[in-house]
Amino acid sequence: MSEKKLRVVFPFVEAGFGHIMAEKSIADAFEKKYGQYFEIVRSDFFKETGSEAMAKFEKRLCNEVRLYNKYNAYGYLNIACMNFFGEKISSKFVMSGLYKNLYKDSMEHMRELKPDCVVSTHWATNYYAEHLNPKPYTVMYGPDAHLNAMFRYPCDLDMISIKEGYDRALKNFPRRFNEDNLKLVPTAIREEAFHVERDKSVLRKKLGMDDRFTVIVMEGGYGIGLTEKICNLVIEKDLPINLVAVCGKNPELKTRLDLLKSKGKTAFYPFEFCENILEYISASDLYLGKSGSGILEPAFFHVPIVVTHSANTIEKLIAEHYVSHVGDAIRIFDAVNCVDFIERAYSGSSEVFLKMQRSVDKLQDFGGEGIADEIFKKLSVKFKLTAE
Repeated sequence: MSEKKLRVVFPFVEAGFGHIMAEKSIADAFEKKYGQYFEIVRSDFFKETGSEAMAKFEKRLCNEVRLYNKYNAYGYLNIACMNFFGEKISSKFVMSGLYKNLYKDSMEHMRELKPDCVVSTHWATNYYAEHLNPKPYTVMYGPDAHLNAMFRYPCDLDMISIKEGYDRALKNFPRRFNEDNLKLVPTAIREEAFHVERDKSVLRKKLGMDDRFTVIVMEGGYGIGLTEKICNLVIEKDLPINLVAVCGKNPELKTRLDLLKSKGKTAFYPFEFCENILEYISASDLYLGKSGSGILEPAFFHVPIVVTHSANTIEKLIAEHYVSHVGDAIRIFDAVNCVDFIERAYSGSSEVFLKMQRSVDKLQDFGGEGIADEIFKKLSVKFKLTAE
C-alpha cells in the first residue's frame, strides 16, 4: 500500500432504518478487515452540516416511508412513477429540484469529505458522489430484493444480496449491469447478530420472560401497521404466550399499548426501541411485521415470518423472496387472521407453521465481510493496491 491512505467514506442516510443498518454492517466489516489500509470516514451526511435544505430532505425521506406504510397505494404509485421516468430523470428531480440549495449544499459537503471512494446504501449519496469532479470510485449496496430505478443510477460497483434480484437486474437491464459491475453478495446484517444467543430458553430467562411460545410484532422503524390491532386481539383472547410489541419511532402507539392490561395469561412487553432487540427476535418463535429490510433479522435467526403488509413494490418483492423462494414466511394482511394463525402456531395445529420452521435451507448468506471483500477487490484494481 502507498503511504497516503485512500479515504473511503460511508455516508449514513435515514430513510427507514434498513439503510442505516446495512451501512453500519458494511462499514464495520470493511474497517475491521481493511481499516489498516484506508482512512475510514463515517458521515451522518444530511445532518452534520447544519444545512436546512439537507435536513429537510432527509426528513422528507423519513416522511415518505411513513406515507408508504400508511397509504399503500401511494407507495406503489411512487415507485411506479420512478420506474416510468427512469433513474436519471427521477434522480435529477429528487436530488436537485425538491428543495432550494439542496444540490449546492450536498455537493459542497461531498467535496469537503474528499472521498477517494464512497460506499452508499442509499441512492441519494451515490448521486452526489457521481457528480463530483474528480469523481471518486462509487459503490452502492441495494438492501432490498430488487434494484429499483434510483439504485440503477450510474455507479462503479452495484451489489445486491438476493439471487432473484441479481438475475432480474442482469436480464432486464443489460445496458446498465453486467457480471463485472454487479455483484451478488451476502446480506448485510449487524455484526452483533452473530454473537446473539440462539437458545430460546436461555434468552427468555435472561430477558425475564417465561419459557413459552413467544411472538414479536414489529411494523418497521415507524410502527405503522397492524401492531395495535394484533395486540388488542391477543390480549382480548388471553392467549397464553409472550407478546413483544416494538413501536419504533411511534411514541403515540407506545402510549396506547401501555394502557393494555393482560387478563392473566398473556405476558405483554411493549417497547419503543431497545438496545437488545436482536435478543428479543432470537428468543421469539414467530415474527409479524411489514416486509421491509427488517425481516432479514428474523430470517437470520430462523424465526418464521408473517408479513402483515407491503408498503410498495420494493417491499412486495422482499416478501416474495421469503414467501416463495425460501419458504419461511407467509402473507396475512388482516389482524384477525394473524391472531388466528398465532393461536394455531402455538397450539401445534398448523402444518404451515411447522413447514415454515423447517424452511431455512434456501436462505441467502449473511454478513458484511463478503461485501467488504468485493469492495476491496475493486479498489485494489482501480488504485493498484496490494494488501501486505
